[in-house]
Order: sequence, then structure tokens, then C-alpha cells
Amino acid sequence: MQHKNFKIHVYTVLLLLVGLSSFAQTVVLNGKTLDTLQSPLPNTNILFFPTIQNEDKVRFSITDQEGFYQVTLKEDISYLMEISYLGFTTYKDTIKLSQDTTRNITLTPSTQSLEEIILTERTPIKIREDTITYRPEKFLTGEERKLRDVLKKLPGLDVDRAGNVTVNGKEVTKLLVDGKEFFTGDEKLGVNNIPAGVIDEIEALDNYNEVSFLKGLSDSEQLALNIKLKDGKKKFAFGELEAGGGIEDRYLLHPTLFYYSPKTSVNVIGDFNNIDKKSFTTQDYIDFEGGFSRLAEDPSAYFKLYNDEFARFLSQRDFTFNRNNFGALSINQALTPQLDLSGYTILSGGDLKTRQENSITYLSGQNIDEQRTTTQENSLFFSLTKASLRYMGEENLNMNYEVFLKTNSGEGNSSLDSFTATESTFLNQKNIPSSSDITQKLSVNKQFTPKHTTSINLSHKYVDTDTRGDWNFNRPIFTGIIPIENTGDAILLDQVRKNKGHDLNFNVKHYWVLQRFHHIYPEAGIRYIDQQYDTSDSQELENNTNNFTAAGFNNDLDYRLSDTYAGMQYKAKAGKFIFKPGIFYHYYDWKIKQLDTELRQTGKTVVLPELSVDWELNSSHKVKLRYNLNSRFGEASQFANRLRLSSFNQVFAGNERLENELYHSARITYSKFSLFKGTFLNAGFNYTNRLQSIRNNTVIEGIDQINTIVYTSLPENSYSGNIQYTKLLGDCKIKVGSTASLSDYSRVINTVLQDFESQSYSYSLGLETRFKNAPNVEFNWNQRFNIFESATTSSNFTQINPSVHLEYRFFKDFVIDADYNFTYYENKSLSQINRFSLGNTSLLYAQEDSPWTFTIDVDNIFDTRFKNENSFNQFLISDTRTFIQERTVLFKIAYGF
Repeated sequence: MQHKNFKIHVYTVLLLLVGLSSFAQTVVLNGKTLDTLQSPLPNTNILFFPTIQNEDKVRFSITDQEGFYQVTLKEDISYLMEISYLGFTTYKDTIKLSQDTTRNITLTPSTQSLEEIILTERTPIKIREDTITYRPEKFLTGEERKLRDVLKKLPGLDVDRAGNVTVNGKEVTKLLVDGKEFFTGDEKLGVNNIPAGVIDEIEALDNYNEVSFLKGLSDSEQLALNIKLKDGKKKFAFGELEAGGGIEDRYLLHPTLFYYSPKTSVNVIGDFNNIDKKSFTTQDYIDFEGGFSRLAEDPSAYFKLYNDEFARFLSQRDFTFNRNNFGALSINQALTPQLDLSGYTILSGGDLKTRQENSITYLSGQNIDEQRTTTQENSLFFSLTKASLRYMGEENLNMNYEVFLKTNSGEGNSSLDSFTATESTFLNQKNIPSSSDITQKLSVNKQFTPKHTTSINLSHKYVDTDTRGDWNFNRPIFTGIIPIENTGDAILLDQVRKNKGHDLNFNVKHYWVLQRFHHIYPEAGIRYIDQQYDTSDSQELENNTNNFTAAGFNNDLDYRLSDTYAGMQYKAKAGKFIFKPGIFYHYYDWKIKQLDTELRQTGKTVVLPELSVDWELNSSHKVKLRYNLNSRFGEASQFANRLRLSSFNQVFAGNERLENELYHSARITYSKFSLFKGTFLNAGFNYTNRLQSIRNNTVIEGIDQINTIVYTSLPENSYSGNIQYTKLLGDCKIKVGSTASLSDYSRVINTVLQDFESQSYSYSLGLETRFKNAPNVEFNWNQRFNIFESATTSSNFTQINPSVHLEYRFFKDFVIDADYNFTYYENKSLSQINRFSLGNTSLLYAQEDSPWTFTIDVDNIFDTRFKNENSFNQFLISDTRTFIQERTVLFKIAYGF
């Protein structure tokens, strides 16, 4: 019955969307723009302004390379048609259509001088190589308050609800104001706060590089959005103070203050609340650690950020209680015309409570079932501080020094109840983590001549972490491995984990332009790592301590690695292709000491080829290929060959015989967009083949797992692909996408080699309306299929997620905003079905010229108490019930200036 009701809800939503999409009758106008010699004029801007205000929004088209244009207009509405092209007289006419029409337009050369044309003509959109310039005034109605309101009205730009921006399907990675980073470049802060009235132009800068003379030499995948300010608006201050309160003692205080001038900018943000919104997320943390740039420079370091304890705390998005105290300060000061000082400090403290219930089936041949309940109460304080000094010399010299300090400390208390048919385990655990690390970077870039440019980069990172834990068990665990003394009372275990280390990098790269289309880039460097890793597990007795060293526990490891490398890249252009092959020689030397005994000292040579190919058919149609043979060493914890307790049912030991992982990776991406047709297509395919890997061997006894690490050449392949297509149809945007991920690999479990295959497929459908005087709806349908197979087991899952977001302005000053998300999950192998619904809504009142805003927010409107999720791996299948915060009602008042 529930399934039938779900289908009825979906059909109702679809009918509603169809009705909205046909809210007004439309007609299509198309044709060509030509010069007096009947030659086509590409990239011509064509605008349609409704002659009666509020009858429609401004309509826009831009011609393709053959001069074709096409635009959808409302039937029987009068528009002023305006066509502009540099060097030609602006064409204006009034049109009113009742049917689809084809109309060719001939433009006549202007009699003005080129200087006069440049001064008087501002084409709405200008496309030049990898830069798109928007002059937004033609698209605006005067109702826009923030930058996000402006961006949403520009062709090719998209803004999601959080403030993330894409341009022609590609994600923006950095935000600039007059060429300088705005609050560390995080676009969400600027998009949601910069006032619309100060904006003159918006530039989308693809292949962005902070050092201007490295553009065209050093490859970049970054896309920056540069906001140019109006004359007379180069100095401004704005901000907002938001406060709220609600039932169950809920509260919110959110002050923001921004000051900007050509020489000084200061930004202050605060967020204090106990509702279900985190002030600082895992993605924010990754962005402040370097974001997409870190991924391009060092993929292994980028992905390690997701696994540190701080990131794991931030990633807890589902909780029964959450309190946040967050503050951030950012300053940018121009000391001289060539010298800039910038920096920021972020402070945050929080309290978090979580609860999970798991039903787990272990796939070890016995198919043991476990029922587990885990509750946690965590508190954490962290700080991020960065200062940067940048020198931009007049003689093509760029120098930058930055220092980054991160600290965190906290306390976590958890309780765990585990039940199987033969055993009951109760655990109370307390962890006290603390860590600090400081990173310093110095980069010097010098262009001696147009043919010779050199970059020198030096960095040093020091890390010091210390985590202390107390474990209180009701019974002895791992009795065959851990020599626990059973005193008849509770079992008290102490654990200490420490990690200290230095990471030093030095790199020199020279860019040598042999000819315009032939470059060579020699490069050399060294990376030196020195880490000390200590663990201690022991039992606390009434009068003494039971140390587990004699049983093979407790590590005192010293790990040192040097990576000396040299190589070169060759870059050549042939027609529309850019080729960049490269090869690098690495010599690794590493030494491992455990308990003051040298376990290993050795070295090896690795040669790593690489290749990139760019095929640019035109500025809006590109294909890119990337191939690398990659080499990566593990962390000190993976070389620590003595045991340590990692969970109530898991023991882990590293391996001093490990060497570097070696794997092929290839990626091909395809992108094409047409402002003329309103279409955007992005697709990609990735392949990874592992030659040498660092992997776990697992022995399972009941629910207990003993994990050890091995260096293996077992075959392992992974394939993934994605495609996303977007089409603009009048006031509607349609999105269709699909992803696929497949992998095959082998693992050793209970000394038996087992083969596994994992498959994941998904598709998504979306429809978004952009009406001016009607409700706007965004509907998304996502469905995912997961298949996991081995010789002994097979799991088949499917998940369906329809969602609807409604935004409706009524009575001019009221806005209702609501979203609904339904999750349907089915484990087809076990015939298990989970369903739950989540919804939020808000009602906002704000007069157009008033700085005051009043809002009623209701989160978790259905008062859903938990989510259901399922997961699987080589060892187990888990059905998880995660409890979430109950319904929250909040009344908010905001004052903006």
C-alpha cells in the first residue's frame, strides 16, 4: 500500500511539472545574422525586452559559428529586439509573434571609429578563447539583491542552493573580486553575500593561473569567476545580522560583515546555532586546505584529508543533537602596488550527539548475524590560520610565501552494545584527540625572457598528533591474541596513538619555449619524509599495568623516505591538438626502525611516463586525454608491523616489507556547449589498472577480524564513466545524467584467495522552471543500482530518490521555499525494503526596499526520526538505522545593510 501511495505522489508531481512547463504558450523565432556581403556573423548578441514591464523577462540568444540564432518567446507579447555586434550599427525593432517564425537580419557597418565603438557598445556576452565576459545589466530587472540572483539570470551559468557555481557545466573553483581572491576564493561566501548593485562585469576564466605569465605554460584545470566592480563602487561595506529562536530552546545567531576597497578588504562571519545545520562542512575543510588545486598537485594528499579524524568529525551529517560556535576573519591588504598581505583565521567549537543501530550479516561461511547499537557524544574545537605574502614585480617576477597552521582538540564518549547468538559485548569508550600541524610554502616564479621562465617551490610540513583512549569492556576480547587478565570485573584498556613527522619538498621547473608551438619543460626535485609513529595498548589493573608488548603489540616506529626525481615534458601544438608527453625518473630510498632495531634499509628506481592530449575543436567543444603511471608510498602506520587494537572487533598490524604502489590511470573528458541551442554536454571516462598495491589480508573468526597488510601484484581494475546533458527550453531547464562504476579485484580472506566484482549504475532526470511570475519548481529523480558478487555471495541493491524543491513569490513580498526528498531502498537479495521521507519549508517576508527580513523555518517537517541505509563489502552486509534531529521550528529576523 505504501508503495502504491508513493507512485501516486510521483505521478502527481510529474503532472504538476508538466502543467507548469506549459504555463504560457510560446513561439520560436530563428534565423541568421549577416553582414552586407551576406557573410554570417558568429557570436552576435540578440536580446528581446518586453515592452510592458512584468509581462516577461529579458530573452537572449547568441549566434553560432554559422550566424544562426534561435529564441523562445511568449505568444502575442510585444518585445523590443536589439542586435549588437562590434563594428556594426545596433539593430533595433519591435516584434510580436503569434506563430513560429524565421527571420534573417542584415547588419550594416558602423560609421563610428573603433575607439568610439568600444566606449559606447557593451555587448552582453563576449567570448574570447578561454574567457567569457558577461555585462549583466541587460539581463537584470532591478529585483536582484545578491550576486547569486545575478548569476542565475546569465546564460550558461548555474547556481545551486548552497551557492556553488558552474559555467557551461564546469564547476567554478575560485572567486575573485577585481582580480583578487575573495575570502580565500570560496565562491559560496561571495555568491551568497556580495550585493548585486556593485557588479559591473563578470568574467569566467577557464584554465586560470594566479601567475599571469605562467598561463599557456603551466597547465591548469581551474575555473575562476572574477567580479569586476562599478566605478564609484570600488569601496563599499555590506553585511547582515540574522538571529532566530524556536521551540525546544533552539537558537541561531549569524552575523556577516564585509568591507572592500582596492587596497583593503575585511570579511567577518559568525554562526552560532543548535539546529541541524553545520557551520563548517567537510567540503569547506577541503577547500581551505587547497581544494581542487590540492587534487591536481598531489592526489594522495588530497584523499588523505578525507580520512583524518577532523574530517571524519565534520562528515557526520546525521545527528540527534548539534551545537555550533563558528567564527571566521579574513583580511587582504595591499602594502604596496607590488606587495599584498592576506590571511584568515577560523575558529570553531561544537558538540555532537549521534545514534546508530546496525543489523549486520558476516559473510565468512558461517553467516553470523550481529545486532549493534552505537551512541556517541563528541566535542571538538579547531582552528585554521593562514597568512600569505605575495610579491608581484614589474619585471615578470612573482614570489609568494604562506604559512598555514591547523590545530584541533576534543573529547569523544561512546557506548556500544553488540549481540550475536553466542556473545554479548558492551563497551564504553573515551577518546581525547589533539593535533597540530604547520605548513610553510615558498614559491618563486621568474620570466627571464619570453622563451625562458623558471618556477622554484619549497614547502615544509610538521605534524604532531596525540590520541588517548580508554576502553571499558564487560568481557575479555580477542582472548587468543590479547593477554587480558580476567579479574571478574570490567576490563579496562588504555590506548595511546602518537604521530610526529616532517615532510619537505623542493622542486625546480624550467619552461623553455623553443618555438611558438614547441616547448620543453625540464624538472627536478626531492621529497623527504621523516615520521615517528607510536602506539601503546595495555590493561589497567587495580595495582599495576598489564603491558601487551610481549604479545606482539605496541609500536615505536621511525620511518624515513627520500624521493629524488628528474624528468621533462615536451609540449607541441599541431592544428587543433596539443600534445604533452613526459617522463620522470624517481629514486626512492627508505629506512624503517622498530623499537630501535633497524628492520629495513633499501632503495629502488622507478620510471614514470605520462601523456596529455587536448583536442580543441573550438572554444566550446573540447576533448581531453590524461594518462599517468603513478607511484605512491604508504604512511608510517602501514609499515608498523606490530599489533594494535583498532575497534572492539578488529586488530590491525602493518608490514615493514611494503614498497611503493604502482598503477596506471587514464582519463578522457568531453565537453560541448552551445549558447545558441541552450545545450550543455559533459562526459568522462576513467580507468585504473593496479600493478602493485598495498592491501589488507583478513582473517575472520565469528565477528572478530584480524587485518594485516601485504604488498601484492593481485590484479585489480576499475572503470567509471559519467555523462550529463542539459537543455534549456524557454523557461525550463531539463537535465539528464548517468554514471557507471565497475571494478574487479582479488583479496585474501581466511587464507583463501577470493575474486570480487562490484558494479554500480545510476541515472538522473531533472526539470527546473524559471518563471518570472509563477511558482518555480525543481524536480529530480535519481536511481542507483549496486551489484556485488563473489564465488560465495551475491548482493543486489537499488535505491530511488525523487525530490522536489518549490520556490514561490506571492503578494510581492512573500516567498515560500520548500523541499521534499523521498528515499526508497531495496535489498533484492534479502527482500528487504526501507523507505523514509525528509522535508523542509520556510516562509520569508521582505519588502523590496527594506533591509529587514522575517522568516519562519521548519526543518524535518515530517518529524522523521531516522534514516535507513545499506552497505556491503567483502566481509559483511549491513542495514543501518541512523537517528536524526527531530523537527525544528525557528523564527528568524535579519537586518542587512
